[in-house]
Amino acid sequence: MNIKNQLIIVVLFCLLAGCSDSNNSYLLPEAPDYAKESAWYKELNAAADKQAVDVFYIAPTCVWDWTNERGEVIHFEDIYNKDQREALLPSLKLAAEIFSDSYNFYSPYYRQITLESWMEGKDVVEERFPYAMGDVKKAFDYYLANYNHGNPFIIAGFSQGGKAVVELLKDMPEEVYQRMVAAYAIGYCVTDDEISRFKTIVAAKDSIDTRVTICYNSVATTDAICPVLSPSDICINPVNWKTDGSPAYLNDTVTVKVDTKKHVLLVEGFDTKQYYVPSLDRLFKEGNYHLQELLFYRNELNKNVKQRVKRFLNSQSKEY
Repeated sequence: MNIKNQLIIVVLFCLLAGCSDSNNSYLLPEAPDYAKESAWYKELNAAADKQAVDVFYIAPTCVWDWTNERGEVIHFEDIYNKDQREALLPSLKLAAEIFSDSYNFYSPYYRQITLESWMEGKDVVEERFPYAMGDVKKAFDYYLANYNHGNPFIIAGFSQGGKAVVELLKDMPEEVYQRMVAAYAIGYCVTDDEISRFKTIVAAKDSIDTRVTICYNSVATTDAICPVLSPSDICINPVNWKTDGSPAYLNDTVTVKVDTKKHVLLVEGFDTKQYYVPSLDRLFKEGNYHLQELLFYRNELNKNVKQRVKRFLNSQSKEY
């Protein structure tokens, strides 16, 4: 066998084995089939007498490394594993309450990377995440072809789901982007480079602009920033919907303001120990409120989704 043929065989082997750029290959669970209902979490809440609006939501990291029947460690969710599916349910139900009490909610189960993957740092995340993102892209394409029916839509995601939102925006065709009300990439980061390179990524400036990306990360102090999820070059305050450092009052004792240098939310008034999880210390030091990014602002987010949808539908009606 000549050298050329040997190289071809090596390349084919890597493609079939799922090799990454760093020559690592992974054991992957069974791929989701998005033509099956079992691959989705749905809540169809759109009013029948009004134009339907959809929410496409991508769940955060909810599973740990696990071992298969051969004792091999797997770094990706098995969407057909009952326990792992149930681990996602609290997050999915909360997101549906926040983003979609009046709209159709579609959330794909996908082979998300595990919490340990994030703990190992950005290099490992970037090596493993493309496998998860491949599922998300297939799910979004299936959603557009079979569920969307030309409706306006919101895409939203938290943590790993926020990263997936940013990646979906990069590849979004113009005709699809024109139907997007807004993108919520919560608990992740958006860079100036991404904004300059992709016209589908536009930083939100207020509470009612549309076809924009909403992004924020919450900490008590900048010392608690998670380097895997931050820093971001954009941040908006979900309490007053401003990007400057003006304070907003979540309640009588809690103040939220944007740190305009680090582009994070500084939250004052909570007991940091109450929200500290020792088992996740490698990711979230005491004073990091990542796990609460939806809970803290659930009412503000719910109201804001409706504001942006109303503005989007009004602007659409004026165009015709």
